[in-house]
Amino acid sequence: MPPTRIRSKPVRSASLKSLVAVAAVSLALAATVGALSDPQPAPASQSSVAAALAAPTGCVPKGARFRENGWRGRRRVALTFDGGPTSQYTAKVLSKLRAAKVHATFFIRGQFIKGHTRLVRRELAEGHELANHSYSHPHFPGSYDISRTTALIRKATGFRTCLFRAPYGSVDSALLGRVRHQHMLTIGWDVDSWDSLYDNVSSSTVYGRVVRGVRPGSIILMHDGEGPHQGTLQALGPILRNLKRRHFQVVPVSRLLGLRSTYR
Repeated sequence: MPPTRIRSKPVRSASLKSLVAVAAVSLALAATVGALSDPQPAPASQSSVAAALAAPTGCVPKGARFRENGWRGRRRVALTFDGGPTSQYTAKVLSKLRAAKVHATFFIRGQFIKGHTRLVRRELAEGHELANHSYSHPHFPGSYDISRTTALIRKATGFRTCLFRAPYGSVDSALLGRVRHQHMLTIGWDVDSWDSLYDNVSSSTVYGRVVRGVRPGSIILMHDGEGPHQGTLQALGPILRNLKRRHFQVVPVSRLLGLRSTYR
C-alpha cells in the first residue's frame, strides 16, 4: 500500500491575519512578564545613597566610663590602632585588614586629620570605627583638645564618635570626667603589642605579645601613627591569621562593648 500523504489546506487570508494578531499579543505579554520578573537594576546613584544611609554616623556610650576589655564569655576581640592617620602606615594597615575581612577601631590624633582626610574617610567607608585620641597627644588633655578632635572627625566624615583613648594611656578621675561630659567612654586595653614601646620593635615581639596575651573580650593596642612601625605591618597579617585559626572574631570596640550605633 502506498504511503499516506497528508495534504495541507491553503490558509485563507482572514485566518492569516488572525494568527498575526495573536502572535503580536503573545509577544507583548511575554515582554510585560519579562519586565516584571527581571526588573532593571537601580541606578548607581541610588545604590550609593542607600549605602550612605546605611552607614553608622556615631555610637551611644553606656556603662562604666573606663573600659579595658569586653565581655569574657564570647570569643570576640577588638583590634585598635592609635595615633594616625599617617601616610606611611595607615593605608597599608587598611589594606591588610581588608584582605583579612575584619574591622578595627582607629583612635585618631586630631592634628593629623588635615592632609589625610581621604584616609579618615576610607577608614569609615571600609567599615572601621573612628575614635578620639586627642588633638596634640599631651598627657591628660584638656576639654578643648578633646572636643576639637571630635569636631574635626565629624567635619571630615560626618561620624560622631563616643570613644576616647588617653595619650600614653594616662588617666585620672578628672580626665575620665571630662571625657564622659563630652558623651564618650575612655578606652584602655588589656593586650599591649609593644609596637611603640621603643624604636624598631621586631615583628616577632609584636606577634608574640598579641597571640600570647589575647583572650575573649580583649582590646588589643597597636599603632599606625608616628614612629617606626614596620614590625606592626609585618606582624599584622600573621596575627589576624592566628586569631582566625583560634576562632576569635575581630570587631570594633563599640561592638565588643555592646554599644548602640546611630544612623541617619
